[in-house]
Amino acid sequence: MMDHTAPIVMLVVVLAVVALAFAARWRRAAGAESAGWQGPGGSARGTLVAAAALPVAAFVALTFGLLAPPAAVADDLPSCLRRVADQAPRDVLLAVRPGDEELLARLVYAEARSAGFADDPRVARGIAWGAMNRVRLGEVSASARRRYGSGVAGVIFQPQQFNPAVSRRSPFAADFLCPQDAAAWRLAVAAAGMALRGHGNPLLDTAWERRHGLSLVVNFYYPHSPQARGPLAPWEGSAGLRFIGEPESADLPPAARVRFYRLDRPPADLDPAARRPSPPASGGK
Repeated sequence: MMDHTAPIVMLVVVLAVVALAFAARWRRAAGAESAGWQGPGGSARGTLVAAAALPVAAFVALTFGLLAPPAAVADDLPSCLRRVADQAPRDVLLAVRPGDEELLARLVYAEARSAGFADDPRVARGIAWGAMNRVRLGEVSASARRRYGSGVAGVIFQPQQFNPAVSRRSPFAADFLCPQDAAAWRLAVAAAGMALRGHGNPLLDTAWERRHGLSLVVNFYYPHSPQARGPLAPWEGSAGLRFIGEPESADLPPAARVRFYRLDRPPADLDPAARRPSPPASGGK
């Protein structure tokens, strides 16, 4: 958190100086009024108002000058949260109840650092979209909700999924709780906001996905992560998931950085009306 002690002390000093200047001008203006002096274009009362306006304007300008820069820096990164003893990251975050965008951005930030490419906006976007694909699939399928969680917080804190958010031993839990890199954080916030709005999903690729407005790409793997067990995911070639190959979208990172996996088929209990785009308007009357 930002230490505001120095700006506050400076503000008190400025306030005292401005008060003294105001008092001095007031006395001079009052003396002029009692002597019957008339300034150009106005009375002594107008002179009194003008004399008071200058220090007040200076005080306002200095106040904004002192307080605005620390506020801008403080807003650049989220609150740095600390764990007590062996407290789980999930418990720390849920205690402060962050909004969906901050929570998703924290996950994207920590996962991108885990991937080894926190400065790549494509990696941030891929992680954000992958997580939101789980959220949206869970909205229309009970089995998907059981598997991936419900809502943004439910997906992020689903056990045995995103280690920075759920593991007490993850080396990247500190990044989830206390982002330090302002540039990487801005990338994470931008990616989270885009995925939450749901426009232009680059993982919406097959005919079924485009028809339903839902992506089945719900798993991803980081070959360069220090936690990686090898260049391929442990589930590579398993039933139910298939590697999507080298992404064609320029919004996604190459497979050497993030490998994405698509479900072989939609959940069997998918709502028949699930996110089906509205049919085009008819040309008839």
